[in-house]
Amino acid sequence: MTVSLGNPRSSEPPPEDRKQRRSFFGKIFRGTGWLAAGPVDWAGTRRIRRGWSFIGDLVHILRLGPSPDNRFKTEDRGVFDMRATAFSYGMSVPELEARLRSRRLQTARIAYAAFTLAWLFLCGWVWHALASPLTAMRVTSALYFLPFCALFFLIAFHNALLNFQIRSGRLANWREYLATTEKFWPC
Repeated sequence: MTVSLGNPRSSEPPPEDRKQRRSFFGKIFRGTGWLAAGPVDWAGTRRIRRGWSFIGDLVHILRLGPSPDNRFKTEDRGVFDMRATAFSYGMSVPELEARLRSRRLQTARIAYAAFTLAWLFLCGWVWHALASPLTAMRVTSALYFLPFCALFFLIAFHNALLNFQIRSGRLANWREYLATTEKFWPC
């Protein structure tokens, strides 16, 4: 299914294809055509219907999610099958291992950077919450700031989990990562 994310009024021709000349009466009564329409048209029901349809299409696309990369192969217990994966990517096993080492370093850097940013945002949030005067805006501004802290912590955790999966050479969920006896911090 292909969904156009462009102009919802796609039935109209582009402006460069429209006639540029207007009649005398068209110039005078250019913006009053809506008066001839009924009250239902005045409420903008067509635009609302198109908007709901567009939102429905977007929700459908989000529910489908991204298609998984079937080229990365795993064995029965979730262990990486390096030979089959290297073959499906069209490279040698040492080349795949080098790429995984590079990706492991990249995930570690991202995890530490996001973790640092999360703590900086959290410290800024606490400082702002304590330093601002006690008003209703204090609560709302604190609530606006908190999602950024959570976002950076989640990005850090996700990259640390990816790093753990690459280090251990197998697929692992977040519970296994938190309960591991191996080294916890990304490296």
